[in-house]
Amino acid sequence: MNLVIPEEFFLDAQDAPFPDIDLALDEPNGLIAIGGDLSSQRLINAYQQGIFPWYGENEPVLWYAPNPRMIMTPEALHFLKV
Repeated sequence: MNLVIPEEFFLDAQDAPFPDIDLALDEPNGLIAIGGDLSSQRLINAYQQGIFPWYGENEPVLWYAPNPRMIMTPEALHFLKV
């Protein structure tokens, strides 16, 4: 498999925005960005868009927005007492 990663997927600056999630790759499912940092602001920004990081030790951070995906906001949670 020859994987072509669009140039805009590479996050080099701390404040570089994520590409539009409509650009996420079909294979591997949902890959939307590579690199960047794991700062709290970047994670909040990612999670608000349905994007999450996945990486291994000594590997670049890979960011995914798989389809289908789910975004759950705290106000949408309802807990029942049992």
